[in-house]
Formats: sequence, structure tokens, C-alpha cells
Amino acid sequence: MHQTGLQPPATTDTRQALHEAIARYHRPLVAYALSQTGDLQRAQDAAQDTLLKLCQQPADKLGQDILPRLAPWLFTVCRNAVIDLHRKESRMPPGLSQAALTTTDPSPEERADTHDQQDHLLALVAGLPSHQREVVQLRFHGGLAYREIADVTGHSVSYVGVLLHDAIAALRQQLTALNA
Repeated sequence: MHQTGLQPPATTDTRQALHEAIARYHRPLVAYALSQTGDLQRAQDAAQDTLLKLCQQPADKLGQDILPRLAPWLFTVCRNAVIDLHRKESRMPPGLSQAALTTTDPSPEERADTHDQQDHLLALVAGLPSHQREVVQLRFHGGLAYREIADVTGHSVSYVGVLLHDAIAALRQQLTALNA
């Protein structure tokens, strides 16, 4: 079957798993890609390419290799898509954009306050060194565990912990200084 390029038909369970993966990971993938590209359209393209690659995987590979470690697989593919975009366009990512997060608070006042806080925090995160910024995005937007972040970035688990610790300490220090 693989010689002709045709894939076996997906089972109902596989289709359901794909639907759930798309629903669960689309927004975190866009947010992660946005943090790396600084451009919403490019981020959406990277996330869409990632999910398309997931859907194109043979059913046997999905069940055996990909679904058991879905989050690291998706974020690795997304990271590679972003790197490919950078190579094609030969420019570096400017950092996070305020479009990375949206809020669902009911009142306009709460939405404005939350939006201001998010903008402020996003600006602080954007000022982090790129390795710290990336692991913060993977941890808090992607919801990945340290091991999964290590799989995506190629760093050791302990180095991921150091990067996250240093990033959070730097953010905490900056917030404390601003609120003093």
C-alpha cells in the first residue's frame, strides 16, 4: 500500500483522535508559532502545516509512534515549520505579539484589564533570550512537560528546567521592580 502512496482508510478511533488533536492543539500551536515568528499569518500557516502533516500520517504510524507522544511530535513539527519559514525568508523572529493570547472574560472592563496584563507579560516574555522564550511558550502555551520540551528543542531535561527557572526568575524580578 505504501508503494503507491495510498494510505489505509482511517478507523473511526483514528479519525476521532485526529479531530481531538486538532481541537486541542490548534490554538497552542498557533500561539507557539506566533511567539517564534511574530506574525499571525505565518504562525497560522505553520500550525496548519503541522496539523496537515499529522492527518497525512499512515494510520499504523499514528497509533504506534505519534499518538503516544502527540504533543512533542506536534510541537517538533511546528518548530521545524517555523525554522523552514525563517530559512525561506532569511529573517529572524521579532518575538511575541499581543495576538498570541485572547481572553474570554465576560465584562469589557475585565477584558481590558486582562488584555493589559497579558500585553505587559507578553512584552516581558518577548524580552527574554530566545531559548528561554521558547521553553516558556512550550510550557505555558503548549502545556508541554519538561521531557516533551526537551524532545522538541533537543535540550536535556535538566537544561529545560534551568531555562524555565531562569526565565521565571527574570520575569518575577521584572514584575516586582515594576510594582514597587
